[in-house]
Amino acid sequence: MTMKLSYRPARVFAMQLLYAMEITGSTAGEALPGVLESQPLQDDQKKYGMKLVDLVQAHREELDEDIKACSVHWEIDRIAKIDCIVARIAMVELLFVPDIPVKVALSEAVQISTKYSTDSSGAFVNGLLSGFMNKRGISTGIQKKDK
Repeated sequence: MTMKLSYRPARVFAMQLLYAMEITGSTAGEALPGVLESQPLQDDQKKYGMKLVDLVQAHREELDEDIKACSVHWEIDRIAKIDCIVARIAMVELLFVPDIPVKVALSEAVQISTKYSTDSSGAFVNGLLSGFMNKRGISTGIQKKDK
């Protein structure tokens, strides 16, 4: 029986790496050693985390436009950096990683932002991602039954 690999460490790793890059202005390669030192990862977790970092970097402008559109009454510069980064990671999972269930991407983003950012971050990120999903036509897969 093989154990299913948890991708939460990969998501946290991606968040930490993107945060380090944003704060220091360094590249992924420059920030990578310090981030890896703080969190040992299995190869598959590191690979998935790097995939998320690459996707966020490749689609950053588009993602930030979505964040601006979905964060009513908030300027993107006023949103906690961690919340923006966690939202971007969930957004690329929703858009470009079809084998991750929508509910998992949402739940992980809310839990990670709650743990690593502020007490109200989970609710904020959840609302932001709900708006993003509505805008992009992404469904959670939960259908209401017709009577």
